[in-house]
Amino acid sequence: MPQRPAPLDHAARVLAETDPVRRFHAAEAAAEAAAAPYKQAAAQAIEDLIAQHDGNVAAAARELGFERQTLYARRKRSTAQGGDSARPRVAQAQPALNFDSPEAARNALLDWELRQRDVTDQLDVLLLGALAAGVEPVDISADSGVGLDTLRRIRPGGNITISKLDQFGEEVEDFARAIAARSFALNATATTSTERAAARIWGLAREHIVTNVAPLALVPALGIRREDFANEEDYVDAVFNREPTEEEKAAEQREPTELAAIAGADAWLAATYLLYRRFADGPPRTGQDPDEAAVGVAVRGAYGELADAILHLRTTGQVPPTLTAAAS
Repeated sequence: MPQRPAPLDHAARVLAETDPVRRFHAAEAAAEAAAAPYKQAAAQAIEDLIAQHDGNVAAAARELGFERQTLYARRKRSTAQGGDSARPRVAQAQPALNFDSPEAARNALLDWELRQRDVTDQLDVLLLGALAAGVEPVDISADSGVGLDTLRRIRPGGNITISKLDQFGEEVEDFARAIAARSFALNATATTSTERAAARIWGLAREHIVTNVAPLALVPALGIRREDFANEEDYVDAVFNREPTEEEKAAEQREPTELAAIAGADAWLAATYLLYRRFADGPPRTGQDPDEAAVGVAVRGAYGELADAILHLRTTGQVPPTLTAAAS
């Protein structure tokens, strides 16, 4: 378990924050937290001195070099800020989680950090969408609380990719089917550790994409033909009253993420592109043996291919031809 960072480390983190709004609030909070014990000690010292003078505030003020009114004002301000000039403050209990071990606590922190990254990806997509819609950066900053430095960070070169997907089209389902076909093909032919690692990443992507943006993409054909019915009404009744397939039951049991459920397929695809691209561009781990390093290269390559496929889908509105060819 690493040691707790020294106060200087916290100061360095505050000063390294590039967003001026976040840096201001962080610095204010750090300064207030650091000064609080000394303010309480000074207030208590005043009370102790007054007690030594048998409650004579004027005598205590003279010894401190203050006017009596100044000392009254300081005591009043200390009380208004939450202190109690007459009694020492009783520390309030702070709620904390109970972990079975330091390792469990570290794992919880890492999980939290991953969730924060996901939230940041979603926020970046939202901010870029507002910029692309023509909202002025100063207005975005005012509405979201995100500093202008952060907006410049996520849009360093002014390049924003706008989706060409048809909101009511079938391109996303076709894309999910192509991802699934590529995943199944890779899994069927994988024989080495690197091939199995890449197939596993494609399998995870298949589950994510189907669950979040195309839950019925893998449902087989219904086997019900319009020409087998005398009229449209009978055909519709047969479609809706049939027994659901096992794939449909499984699809109903999966829960999409909040982003996909609320904002829709394109928002989820945009945030997932950022996630996959970050995984693809991540540095290799140090100290690995050759086999582990090769697996890492395969995993990053799979994420890179998936990110490129999503980018092509959003910017053209079509399934990438390379993905279709590879899956066939």
